[in-house]
Amino acid sequence: MSTDAIPALLREARAAIEEAGLAFAVIGGCARNAYAEARATKDVDFVVEVDEGRYPELVDALARRGFRCATAVADGTHAVPDLALYREPREPYAGVVLPVVSPEDLLVYKLVADRPQDRADIAAVLATFAIAGRPIDWPYVERWCDVWDVRPRLERLRAEAVTDR
Repeated sequence: MSTDAIPALLREARAAIEEAGLAFAVIGGCARNAYAEARATKDVDFVVEVDEGRYPELVDALARRGFRCATAVADGTHAVPDLALYREPREPYAGVVLPVVSPEDLLVYKLVADRPQDRADIAAVLATFAIAGRPIDWPYVERWCDVWDVRPRLERLRAEAVTDR
């Protein structure tokens, strides 16, 4: 899929989530681009607030727009997966405005994923904020890193930042 398809994916995913009446925000590369110099991304990532009773509504709304679940990651104890990946290429169209997670939440999500691109995204966001003199709410990041059990990744990030100076 070309990166030109991103606006169409954003619109269609937003429409499906709103049709289901659920709260959501953009995460991933699109959210990263809201806080740092843009980089190419091939997909659209959302976090959606949904419980077990409403999850089928979300799945149905996405299906009506052609989205199909390609992968789901779950611990088996809940009907809602921890992560569900949907795929559907679309033709591009522009002009999309959506809620985006806070920079602190983005850092936590990127620490949870912890791939090389996620670490590069974190560095780009932190550098942009440092240049602009914008603070990061580190106690908030620490609290959620503890909830997601990724505090060691945060500490590694901080150690690497000190080493790079």
